[in-house]
Amino acid sequence: MLSRVFIVILILSSFDHSICLAQQAFELEALQSPNRYKSNIEGQLKIIETAVFSEEPSENKVLLENGYAKYEFKNPDAWPPDQIGTYRPVAVRVIFTKYPRDSAFWLTDYQWLLSKRLTALFELDSNLNSTAIEYSILLQTDCDNEFETMQLFHGIEVSYEPIKETIDVTEIDADLSNTQTKNPLAVRKVTQFMRRDRYTMDSAVFSVLDRNTQWNNAVVVLDWTGSMYGHGAEAILWQALNEEQNRIRHCVFFNDGDRTKTRKKTIGYTKGIYFSETASITDPIKMMRRVQHKGNGGDSPENDLEALIATINKLPESQDIILVADNASCIRDFVLLQCLNRPIHVVLCRTKNGINPQYINLAWKTGGSLHFNDIDVHDLSEKMKFGSLDINGTKYVLTLNDVLQPVDRSDHFFAHCDRYYTYPKRLNRSKRRKEPECYFQD
Repeated sequence: MLSRVFIVILILSSFDHSICLAQQAFELEALQSPNRYKSNIEGQLKIIETAVFSEEPSENKVLLENGYAKYEFKNPDAWPPDQIGTYRPVAVRVIFTKYPRDSAFWLTDYQWLLSKRLTALFELDSNLNSTAIEYSILLQTDCDNEFETMQLFHGIEVSYEPIKETIDVTEIDADLSNTQTKNPLAVRKVTQFMRRDRYTMDSAVFSVLDRNTQWNNAVVVLDWTGSMYGHGAEAILWQALNEEQNRIRHCVFFNDGDRTKTRKKTIGYTKGIYFSETASITDPIKMMRRVQHKGNGGDSPENDLEALIATINKLPESQDIILVADNASCIRDFVLLQCLNRPIHVVLCRTKNGINPQYINLAWKTGGSLHFNDIDVHDLSEKMKFGSLDINGTKYVLTLNDVLQPVDRSDHFFAHCDRYYTYPKRLNRSKRRKEPECYFQD
């Protein structure tokens, strides 16, 4: 059965970029007020320096030219690429010149220009505003005067990767029709949901659930935001195919506050958390659509811990608590970690750029486990007795703030998430912070 489902997930991972429904990486409100949201915008852009950016044509890359101190594109027709078949945008690089070297003497408002270029890009193609894409800023340094600066390239480089389909969907339907399952109609509904909207997935969730047979009387807490629909659906598909095992008793869906605006999201009170029993697989199938219509999460950080705390509060009899999380998103409410008194088994999706240390810390500090791709990391506390932890070739050590971080900072691709280890600063210091309780009551 496992091999058949892998085939299903493999083909469903092929999708056209024009219908990708991942979460937005940058909110319109932030781009309209760049100086106010400076840290939010820059926190998602890694800054790189080079002497001169090469404009030579490269495979699977498109250059959109702005010109010196400008934000409108000179060649908007260059995107989308002239690509046969489907493709996925994977990286966006905003290219500037670092002149003068001291930013205090820059004549152009850098924050304004950056936000304008990003806005122009997202107006060209809204799918380029996605948490599934890696963003960076490239500063060219080989320029000593304004004339030299104007000769260099200024614009945006978009990298993409082609996707090849390997099997016809009719073969999937035929294969599933022969699968021995308690509810073949439910299986078909889930696969139709995955295929119709062509959500991103990688089979990680399905394979983790399939091989960790020790989990019983479990509740699966699903990040049900835009970039995670496909990955979360893998858990529902697994349950539909394995109902007779009765290992998963409940599913919890959280979407980071329904349609609440980012500025109104309060730690511990963001809401958007929905519960469903799995005694009848049709219940979570209905719920996943309902929660999707409630909202897709908006900004990238999520309320993972609020969802976990609400789950423990409502379902204390559950034996194993499994979090299916978006590795590419920060945990906004990590400060609520003190409220968790149960081991959390963290299943990570979208780990292409390494592991987000927030989720390692969540698994370690709760006495849980970490799972991604074909890797299971158990007994984290036992491994930490030697003062460090090695996961998938990256070494992590404790910092003075009592959190695990990569020894080599060049391996830390999620530094923008570090700010969530502490409470956010209040813009209005005279206003008293609403301190969340550990176990929230409805």
